[in-house]
Amino acid sequence: MTKSNTGMVDPQESAAKELKTYALGFAASVLLTGVAFAAAISDLPAVWKVGIICLAALLQIVAHLRNFLHLSFSGGQSREDLLLVLFSVTLLAIMAGGTWYIMADLGGRMHEKGMMPHEASP
Repeated sequence: MTKSNTGMVDPQESAAKELKTYALGFAASVLLTGVAFAAAISDLPAVWKVGIICLAALLQIVAHLRNFLHLSFSGGQSREDLLLVLFSVTLLAIMAGGTWYIMADLGGRMHEKGMMPHEASP
């Protein structure tokens, strides 16, 4: 990757390595998507289908983080990368959890039994 005794990065070698990383990530993503679709249309029990799809999704997240976003949890930037991922996951959990809570509460209010407009007494 570096030219001998200069410490300079060889652009051709770096580009080839990066292209290889992208190609590997693309192949892994296509394969994992195929596995998820195959599980969905298979005759497996629903519990197995959901498990396989969730596992494929988690592996695909790892492949995207590693191959496309170049996040590595070893090396000089590992702490910053970990904090970035944890912060993003926390924000997504707050948004998804808050949305779920609000929609569940709204659904409960809309489907309450008892006080219907036509049943209200004067």
